[in-house]
Formats: sequence, C-alpha cells, structure tokens
Amino acid sequence: MISVAHLSKSFGGQVVLDQISFEVPSGQVLVVLGPSGTGKSVLLLQLVGLMAPDEGTITIDGVQLADLSGRDLLKFRQNIGYLFQDSALFDFMTVAENLAFPLKEHTRLKTGEIDARVEEYLKDVDMAGSGDKYPSELSGGMRKRVALARALIMDTKVLLCDEPTSGLDPIRSRDISLLIRDLSKKKNMTTIITSHDVKNSFLVADRLFVLNQGRIAAQGREEDLRRSGDPMVKEFLS
Repeated sequence: MISVAHLSKSFGGQVVLDQISFEVPSGQVLVVLGPSGTGKSVLLLQLVGLMAPDEGTITIDGVQLADLSGRDLLKFRQNIGYLFQDSALFDFMTVAENLAFPLKEHTRLKTGEIDARVEEYLKDVDMAGSGDKYPSELSGGMRKRVALARALIMDTKVLLCDEPTSGLDPIRSRDISLLIRDLSKKKNMTTIITSHDVKNSFLVADRLFVLNQGRIAAQGREEDLRRSGDPMVKEFLS
C-alpha cells in the first residue's frame, strides 16, 4: 500500500503540490491526470525518494520514506520500478545488457540466472528474442516495452510510470497501457501512472484523480470524474 498525507512542495515560492493526500491499496492501479506543469512528475520523484517534500509524509508498505537515509533509502528503492517518460535506456548497451544492469549492480545472481531472468521479462513484454538489439534499432513502442521490463526486473512491488504513452501513436498508446495494467495485476503490483492521456487512463485505472493548481480537483472512477462540477476537470476530460 502507498499512503500519502498532506504532501506539499514549492519551488522558489511557487506552490506545485498543496496538501495532497491519497492512498493506493496493494495491487491497485491509480492514474494521476492533469495538464503539463501540474506537479505530476514532481509527485513521482517524491514517491521514489529522489526529492524530499516540504511537508507531509509518504509511506510505502509500512515504511515512511522520511525515516530512511543513505544506504537504507537506496536499498528500499530496489522495491520500486520507475518507467521514465523517454524510456531512458542506455544507448551503448544492448537490450539484454540494459535489463541485466540492475541485476548485476544489486543482486548476487549468477550469469546464467541473470540471463534467464532477462529472457523471462522480455517475454512478459512481448519482446522475446530482442536481447541482442540496441535501443536505436527499436521503435518507440518497443523501447517503451524494454524500459518497462527493466523497471520490473528486480521483482518490484511498486511501479511508477511517468507519462508512459507520451510520443506513441494511438494504437501503441493503447497497447502499452493495457500491458502495464495486465502486468500490474499479474504481479500484484501497486501502480501509479501519471498521464494526460484521458482515454487510455480510463481503460487501465482502478481509480483516478485530477491535479489542478497543486490540489486534487476530482477523484474516483470515470463516472465520478465526469460528474465533477469543476470547470477545469470538465474541460480536461473533454
């Protein structure tokens, strides 16, 4: 479970997040909607411990991030998979080397065990047999799938996805959205996705909320958001 209470963050006097509170039960998918510049990425960076909040608390599976420091925080992050908006694959590494990298850095698995897990996770994202390719040889949708496999390969319990459909055509956007949903359910992960892709967000989310001016303007399921009387929410959903 992820629990966020009264989270606030400002930069140079500009409030980005203002007393945000929400919970995501284990195994559920939450989508955070909102236009660019509403603090969605800032929220994810705080959830993974790369940015400290000005106020409030973040608790993941009973562990409060503020209580962790140094080595403990680095170790805890191994439980969190992060899918970057631009995939962030290492161009000088093959697909297999990209996936193997965190395993070599953070586990004591033997070479054969690493190779087997790489193949397993490539199969999970429908990229079996692509281990020898380089990212430059892949389409945008393929790179996103490889990046998703890398985010999951440490058997992560929490998955954070920053605008996973950005830069993809409508068909690929739908495919990657459904893949994230299916893998989240299959592996019982707690998943948070930030997005401005309304159509696909409704397709994959157990619950959603809309950020506006640092606050949650509406939350719930699709029907709850569509019943919102907030003018910004109505305009964004249309």
